Amino acid sequence: MPPHPSPAPSPSAVSDAKRLLRLARVGALATIDGEGGAPLTTLVGVASDWDGSPLFLMSELARHTRNLALDARASLLLTSAGGRGDPLNRPRLTVGGPVTPRSDPTSRQRYLRRNPKAGLYASFADFSIRRLQIETIHFNGGFGRADALIVADLLTPDGDIGQLVEAEPRLLQEVQSLGVETISRLAGSPVGRKIWRPVGLDPEGFDLAAGGTTSRVDFLFPALDPEAWRERLREKLATSAPT
Repeated sequence: MPPHPSPAPSPSAVSDAKRLLRLARVGALATIDGEGGAPLTTLVGVASDWDGSPLFLMSELARHTRNLALDARASLLLTSAGGRGDPLNRPRLTVGGPVTPRSDPTSRQRYLRRNPKAGLYASFADFSIRRLQIETIHFNGGFGRADALIVADLLTPDGDIGQLVEAEPRLLQEVQSLGVETISRLAGSPVGRKIWRPVGLDPEGFDLAAGGTTSRVDFLFPALDPEAWRERLREKLATSAPT
């Protein structure tokens, strides 16, 4: 693992940055305009790949896609959910690197589970999945909370997760079968306020969505296969059970 260019970031900074990467559904994507070389920023839908890398569903006709065909370098800004107070005092994350086509069919499935309305046009011939390979990171957790992060802080460690990938639909169904009350508790939401559904998992946890609202359930330790993942889920259920 490469050393940090500055003192190691706080655990909360790493956690906040990872959650932004996993839970964001939209972001501001900056590309280099092929018609003059100036920056062009557009609003795009976002999902997260297995390691956390951002995924996009892009049309070949979009200007940012044409820009990426000429120069793959891009920068993506992700922000936390809106609310009261100064938005500049809430966490935000900017990641940069090349954006290239992603042919893995699970990437399309992951994107559509997190952005179901994109299913209206996802099958059009000019739409395909692309992935940002993170090379640079700028994280600001709010006023006075700018931490220097490296890629190893942000992405889920590599490992043999083939069985976990294959089991994702079954595991998501198992989470759904826990019932409304349990899932709401895991989401940190009052029972009955929202109807939550699991929309994706990875070795470090899983994501929940209720309409446009998202929540993240993080494990204490990664799980690279289905049985280990189920064990991490049982541990989480035990620690979140009502007293």
